[in-house]
Amino acid sequence: MTLHVRVSHRYGPFRLALDLKLPTNGITALFGPSGCGKSTLLRLLAGLEPAQEGLVHFRGEVWQDSSQQQFLASDKRDVGMVFQDSRLFPHLSVADNLTFADRYARKGPQMDSAWIMDRLQLSELLARRPATLSGGQRQRVALARALLSRPRLLLLDEPLSALDQTSRHLILELIRDLHDRHLIPILYVTHAPDEVVRLADHLVCLSDGQVAQSGNPVELLSHTGAITADAQALLQGQVEQVDNDYALAGIRCAPEAPLIWVPAEQLEPGQSIRVSIHARDVSLAAQPVPDTSLQNQLPVRIESLSPLDPGRMQVTVSFGKALLPVMLTRRACDQLALEPGQSMVALIKSVALEH
Repeated sequence: MTLHVRVSHRYGPFRLALDLKLPTNGITALFGPSGCGKSTLLRLLAGLEPAQEGLVHFRGEVWQDSSQQQFLASDKRDVGMVFQDSRLFPHLSVADNLTFADRYARKGPQMDSAWIMDRLQLSELLARRPATLSGGQRQRVALARALLSRPRLLLLDEPLSALDQTSRHLILELIRDLHDRHLIPILYVTHAPDEVVRLADHLVCLSDGQVAQSGNPVELLSHTGAITADAQALLQGQVEQVDNDYALAGIRCAPEAPLIWVPAEQLEPGQSIRVSIHARDVSLAAQPVPDTSLQNQLPVRIESLSPLDPGRMQVTVSFGKALLPVMLTRRACDQLALEPGQSMVALIKSVALEH
């Protein structure tokens, strides 16, 4: 079952023109810079306005078909949406904002309200008004309200922008668990690569109103040219060893390659996970380095070097079938005499790796 979107929509000189068939059995991240059309696409899907031309089909239902002058209003689409600015009713308490969801109950799965309240830590906020809440608290309330309306499709428009780390962590964990628990399809708008790493089963990269890349996030983030400005790679691996004494886990990401050691955080042997590697956390050496605190020394091959500015270079190296970006100074590149085809050792701190 899919979400099929084929639209053409203009705002002044900007034109959103795309044809997408998205899976509805996971979390799709809509990724790209500000102004590329991510939020516009969500508004069209939510039915907040009709696309000027095109069609929107969700699991066989026609939400819009401009050729037949069909348009299903937003309150008929069983969609829950969370905006960047929460949009709570300022004159209502948190409890009354949450109760308001009952008036617009959709046909999606029944949510465990106690579980949601506990995971988002809302119990102590129920008597307060939105004006007395922090940005992170307001966004947690907005997400709870959307979930309690029982959507069949959840649309999240950069819900973590400008939030504190505690709120970011709470919401990220709940979104992933929410899908695993209720199998609600989620479209998640972001320009933060770490959110893609943590959440996405499918990735759509937008640029100037069009689809630049679409597919598996591991494949897209592991190959040069997909998202070069992010300086981050995503590897798929399996837990092969767990060292409980030191709370580390060894991940096998490539056959016959050394294990990548990451913070364990209750990982178990055989578990499939993703490992995110930032370019800023990787150094290069001509030979393995003895007597060092670095836990990861990976054999790599130089594939390309690209200048970022007068003082920095992005070096792309291959590790197995994956490509990793490395951020180095031009001076370091000259001192190592780096060139394509050269064999090197990538040095990475375990504590810098995310999964």
